[in-house]
Order: sequence, then C-alpha cells, then structure tokens
Amino acid sequence: MKDSYWSKRYQRNQIGWDLGEVGFGKTGKNFASEFMQTLPDIICLSKSLTGGLVPMAITSCSNAIYDAFLSSKMEHGFFHGHTYSANPTSCTAALASLELLQSESIQKNIKMVQKSHEHFNDKIKNHPKVKSTRQQGIIYAIDYNVKSDRYGDLRYKLFDFFMSCGVYLRPLGNTVYILAPFTINKNELQKIYDAIEKSLEII
Repeated sequence: MKDSYWSKRYQRNQIGWDLGEVGFGKTGKNFASEFMQTLPDIICLSKSLTGGLVPMAITSCSNAIYDAFLSSKMEHGFFHGHTYSANPTSCTAALASLELLQSESIQKNIKMVQKSHEHFNDKIKNHPKVKSTRQQGIIYAIDYNVKSDRYGDLRYKLFDFFMSCGVYLRPLGNTVYILAPFTINKNELQKIYDAIEKSLEII
C-alpha cells in the first residue's frame, strides 16, 4: 500500500468522526469535535441534519482529503454516495432544519436550557443519593449513588417511575441523562427536574 497513488499523495492518518447525539449544538458548540485539539478529517452527518424528519446523510471532509481525490482522471476519484444524498425533499428539510437551528429564538432557548441545567445541578449535586453529575451544553447526566448493572432492574424501575410522572427518560444503569429538544420550555424542564428529584426517594 505504501507505493499506491493515494499513500504517495496523502501520507497521514485520517480520522473518521460520527456525530450522532453530540452534533448540531447539543454540546454547546456545533460539533463535539470542536472541543478537540485535532479536528477530524471526515465527519459523517445524519439524523439531526433534517431534524429527524426525513432520511439524509452527508459525508464532509477537509480540503486536504478533497484535494487528494481531485483529479481529471476518473480512476483517481472516490466513488462514494449515500442512498438519500441529493434527494430534493431531504435537502429542503435539511436547509430548513439548519435555518431553524441558527435562528435567534432557538439559540436563545439553547442558552436557557444550559442555564436551567446549571441551576438544577447546584440544587441536587450534594444530595446523599447523588454520586456525581456532569453537563456539556444541553446534555446533563446524573449518577445515582447506588450499584447497578447497565441494564439491570434499577433501569426498568426508574424508567417506569419516570413514565408514571409523564416524563420520558432512559436510564443507563445508575445513570440518568437529559438530552432535551431545543424547543423545550422552562415548565417542561422543571417537570423533568421534579421527576428526577422524586426518583431519589425510591432508590
């Protein structure tokens, strides 16, 4: 492989980064990779690209990789495409979704969610049944101070309890995380916080 056309032209390790639940502003930046010192050369985008409305995927890359495949010779090209790439309906949905994401109202609401998480964290982090908490952007997680398998009985007990409170949360072992939609309001957030506080009484 070291004598191949590509290795001669582009000698470095490419990094592939799949941004599923940590992209499109959820971490406080556009993508989680922006917190890294070394940015990825390739990013695969899907799901949130269209707001989950219709299927679409995009693979973007750095100029260095793009230039490595840029050639007037067809055999040097990189023949790659997604099933739903360039679909007019999907592209329209993606453009609308990105426009909404960048809108003043959504950006303002994202900051509201971040601040609300911070206030809730100050209130609950020293509870004796709370082992640890963490937040990145609108993502908030709390570890309960109890031993549990990742998919053990506690997970189902908490899930059923949250559903009885009218809140949909998916515990992972002794960890409960909040990944709220950008359109959530303060009252809905408070309902989630109240359910989490009450759940501490049943463990």
